[in-house]
Amino acid sequence: MRNSLALAVSVALSIAAAAQPPPAPQAPPSAARLVHVDVFASDARGRAVEDLKAADFELREEGAVQPIESVRFVPAARARDESPAVIRSVADERTAAGSSDARLFAVFLDEYHVSAGASSDRVREALTRFVDRDLAPDDLVVVMKPLDSLFAIRMTTDRETMRRAIAGFDGRRGDYQPRNSYERNYIAGTPARIDAARTQVAWSAINALAVHVGGLADRRKTLIVVSEGVDAADRRRGQEYLATRDTVVRSANRANVAIYPLDPREPAPDVSAALQTLAAETDGSVIAGDLDAGLERASRESGGYYLLTYRTHRPDDGRFHAVEIRAARAAVHLRARKGFVAAPPDEALRTALLAHINDPKPPVVREPAPHVSPLVRPWFGISQGAGGTSRVTFVWEPASRVPGDRGAHGSPARLVLTARGPDGSVLFEGPVAPTGPAAIDEAGATPARAVFDMPPGRLRLQMSIQDVTSRVLDTDVRDIAIRELKGVSIGTPEVLRSRNAREFRTLDAENSVPVASREFSRTERLLIRFAAYGPIDAEPTVSAKLLTRLGQPMRELPLMSAGGADAGHEHAIDLPLAGLAPGEYFVEVVATTGSGDVRDRVGFRVTP
Repeated sequence: MRNSLALAVSVALSIAAAAQPPPAPQAPPSAARLVHVDVFASDARGRAVEDLKAADFELREEGAVQPIESVRFVPAARARDESPAVIRSVADERTAAGSSDARLFAVFLDEYHVSAGASSDRVREALTRFVDRDLAPDDLVVVMKPLDSLFAIRMTTDRETMRRAIAGFDGRRGDYQPRNSYERNYIAGTPARIDAARTQVAWSAINALAVHVGGLADRRKTLIVVSEGVDAADRRRGQEYLATRDTVVRSANRANVAIYPLDPREPAPDVSAALQTLAAETDGSVIAGDLDAGLERASRESGGYYLLTYRTHRPDDGRFHAVEIRAARAAVHLRARKGFVAAPPDEALRTALLAHINDPKPPVVREPAPHVSPLVRPWFGISQGAGGTSRVTFVWEPASRVPGDRGAHGSPARLVLTARGPDGSVLFEGPVAPTGPAAIDEAGATPARAVFDMPPGRLRLQMSIQDVTSRVLDTDVRDIAIRELKGVSIGTPEVLRSRNAREFRTLDAENSVPVASREFSRTERLLIRFAAYGPIDAEPTVSAKLLTRLGQPMRELPLMSAGGADAGHEHAIDLPLAGLAPGEYFVEVVATTGSGDVRDRVGFRVTP
C-alpha cells in the first residue's frame, strides 16, 4: 500500500536510518572490521587503467599505512543476451544482487521537491532514456517515491516495470492538496508545516533507501536523487532520532553508496548546498543542465573501478575516519572516497534488533496468579548446596481445621509440587506426602519431602493439593527469594518432633523429616537441627538460648553434633517440652566470629 511507508518513515525507517546494512554477523567491538573502498584509476589521457595489483596501491588510514587484504577490479557493464531475472522475495533480491557483474541502481523521485510541468517532463524523459540506453540487461534497479513502502519494493531487471514507475512521476512542489489518508492526517496544516513534514519524509526515505540498497552487496551502489533541493530538516525535541542530511551521508559511506543528485530545472540552476554535500561526501556528482550526460556518467562510474578491502582496528565510535589512496605506479591518477564512518557504539544492538524484528514472537507462558491455600502449611529450609548453590528442603502438613469448618473442601492427602528456578527451568516436579502426626501412611510410596539445589534468586512454586482420590482440592502458587549462604551464615533451623523416647532415638537419622507445624504439646520432645557456616580460616562459635514470647532470655541450651554428611557444620538442640508452661517461646541460635555474628529464631507454641 502507498501509505504503508508513511508510518514507517516517522518511526521504523528512522530507526533503520542508523542501521548498518551488511547482512553478515557483527564482530566484537575489539575485532578488526572489513572496510571496502572503491577506487577509479586513469592514465594521463583519462583512460581507465585495468591492470593494477595490490602492490600498485598505498592505503593510509588517518595517516597510517594499512595492509591491503584484497584488490578486485569491477568491470564496466557489457551487453548480454540473458533473460531478465524475476525478483519475488528478499532472498531472490539478495541472490541477484550477489551476482559478480550485476550493477545496482536506486532512483529516488522526490515528488515533494520537484515542480510539475517542464521539470517533471524532463525527469521522465531523461530517466526513460537512461533505462533504454545506459542500463545493461542484468543491472538491478529500484525506483521509489517518498510514500512508497520499503517492505514491498524490490530491485528488478524488468525494464517495463522501471518505465511504468518513471512514467507515473509527477512533481508536487507547491501543491499541498493531500492525496491519501496519511497526508491528510500527518502532513497537514500551513504550507510551512507541510513543507517541514515533507522535508523530513524525504530525508527518511532517502536514508532508508540507501540502507536497503547498501545491504545487498559490498561493491559500489548508485543512488540517483531527483530533487530541486531539500532543506536541512528542522531538529525538534523528541525527534533527534529522525534522519538528516548527515545521517544519509553516514549511511551511504558505510554501505558504499554513491549519491548523484539530479536537479531537473532549466537552465542549469545553482544546486542546493544539501544536495552538493551529498554528492561530494559520497563520491558521487551533481547532475544538472545536461541530464543525459550526467546520467551516462553515473552509469559509467558504476563499473570500471577497483574494490580495495582492508581491515580497520578503529573502535565503534561513530566517527569519520579519513582514508587516502595513493598510486605506487607512475602516471596513474586515482579517485576514491575520502574515508568511512565507523559504526556507533550501539550499532551491534541495533543490527541484532533489526535482524530479528520480523521473527515470530516466542510463546508466552502464562503463570497462574499467586495464591496461598488455607488447606496446607508448608515449610521451606535453606542450607548450603554444591558449587555455590543453595539447597532447598520442602515439607508440608495439612492445616488445622478451623472450628466450625465442616470440611467442605475435603482433607488434603497428597500434594504435587513443581519448583522452577530463576531461569524457568524445572528443579523438582512430583508428588510429596505430608509430614506430621496427621499424615496418611502410604508405606513410603511417596517421599515426604522435596530436596533440590538451585542458584540464589527467585523460586517459583506451584502446588496442586489433592485428596485420597487424587481430586484437586485447591492450588497454592507463591514466589520465594532464595538467598546465598556465604560468609558467616546460618541455615534454616528445622524442627523434628517425637512423642516418646523410641521416636526420639530415630530423629538423628539422616532420613528423618522435619515438620512444618510450630504447635506442640507438653508431652513432646523436639530436636532442632541447623547448620552454621563461616570462612575456612574462621569457623564460627555457635550458641543457643531459649527466649520468652517477648524475647527475654530464659536459659542457655546445650548443643550437640547432629552428625550426617555435613557434620562439621551441623548442630542440634535437644528440647523437652515437659518443663515449659503453655505459651509461646523462641529458640535463638547465634553464630559468632571476630567480624560479627548472625542470628536466627524459631518460634513455637506449647499446648497443655
